[in-house]
Amino acid sequence: MKLLKSQEMAAIDRAAIEDVGIPSLVLMENAARGVYRAIRENFGKPERVLVVAGKGNNGGDGMALARLLHLKGIHTEVYLALGEELSPDAQVQLNILKKLGVKVLGEDPHLGSYELLVDALLGTGFRPPVRGKLGEVIEKINASGAKVLSIDIPSGLSADSGEVFEPSVIADITVTMQFPKLVHYLFPASKRCGRVLVEDISIPPFLASHVRREVIELSELKLHKRQEDTYKNREGHVLIVGGSVGKTGAVVMSAKAATATGSGLVSVGVPQGLNQIFEIHLVEEMSVPLEGRERLSYLCTEQILELKDGFNALALGMGMDRYEEGQDIVLELLERWDKPLLLDADAINNLADSGEVDLLKKRKHITVLTPHIGEFSRLTGLSSKEITENQTEVASEFSKEYGAFLVLKGARSVIASPGGDTYLSIRGTPAMAKGGVGDVLSGVLVALLGKSIEPLEALKLGVSLHALAGELAETGSHRESLRATDLIGSLPLAYKEIEEIAG
Repeated sequence: MKLLKSQEMAAIDRAAIEDVGIPSLVLMENAARGVYRAIRENFGKPERVLVVAGKGNNGGDGMALARLLHLKGIHTEVYLALGEELSPDAQVQLNILKKLGVKVLGEDPHLGSYELLVDALLGTGFRPPVRGKLGEVIEKINASGAKVLSIDIPSGLSADSGEVFEPSVIADITVTMQFPKLVHYLFPASKRCGRVLVEDISIPPFLASHVRREVIELSELKLHKRQEDTYKNREGHVLIVGGSVGKTGAVVMSAKAATATGSGLVSVGVPQGLNQIFEIHLVEEMSVPLEGRERLSYLCTEQILELKDGFNALALGMGMDRYEEGQDIVLELLERWDKPLLLDADAINNLADSGEVDLLKKRKHITVLTPHIGEFSRLTGLSSKEITENQTEVASEFSKEYGAFLVLKGARSVIASPGGDTYLSIRGTPAMAKGGVGDVLSGVLVALLGKSIEPLEALKLGVSLHALAGELAETGSHRESLRATDLIGSLPLAYKEIEEIAG
């Protein structure tokens, strides 16, 4: 499902009207019918509805909706917050309402006397912030105590980011047309959208074919299918390198997640001084003692490179610690490891600390970085706020500039490719905000990369498996009590669910 910005949506609207020949009033009628369905399915038959309409086509959608509600016997009134100077299509809708006898208000009504308020003030083309009279109206909507449905986006927000602007409508449900917009899924603004519903208004999908930003849909994932005559080496042998005193669990969780994801063989490269700890905790996985007592020594890089032919992919950084030798290890492997390489956690921190991020540009092989917001902030110098509110854009820009695949982790996770494709995952649960969950993801991803699956498909599948495993684990636990290791046990169930959906 394509994920659009406001200008992209405006261009697609124009193309539908001017090039395809769909009259704008037909699109408006389809939008109104979509919103009407959403009201009946989510609010039943409310006794009193007020459509709060602006002067543009968003207001026109609202007035077309008012007609449908009125004709179905639902008491509906319209409040023209900015008077009767309207866009041409909105004017058509107003004229119809007057002939039907729908009550149109020009003065401020008492909003709390309505069961449902429909926010049809401002559409996706609006650029915040709101000024003057509309700001007062929005504040009254939020204070009304009524249920609120916004058409397209909550008025006062920008369609293009997750930034919260004040004032802006706080909706229970947002019904958007044809394609979701960035604001619907990027935090924190998406919380003001409530439940998001996407309605088909008959715009041909091919008009958005040029947009390379999408929401991941489970039905479109590509699953790796084992051949009848396969064997463990064909299913990939991955090496997971990391660990230090106090942080051995990170590597253990990654390794167990890689096994549960289907890697044929999993080895962990860990400081030899801590190797016994890993031997105790790992059963199916193997350990490779590397130079170092309480954390890895730079000398381990030669050991890793000597073993390179036996592995299909390498994950580096979980529980590694931040230190000068750690920086050297990361830089050396970036230069010399010529197979898929995933950098997570302290591998990313050490790369940022080294000041040699540009080394990524020189690498000729598949590289995946999996930072959370804080790690990405250290890597780029952007603030956490800038990143969170513009996740898809900053991820895409970084990936294209540095030639690396990026999985930017957060309440929403973004996958970006050097070629310009960007995918947003909207699955998962707040229960996954726990230490170790990112280590599990690294194990899932390196297992799929080790199977030689095309990188973008591997990342989409891996992120979705991980998020779905979190959702499934929560159903058998409690949001507050979920552990990272619970996700590992739920990976088989996540695989089954995706198989049922994607086939």
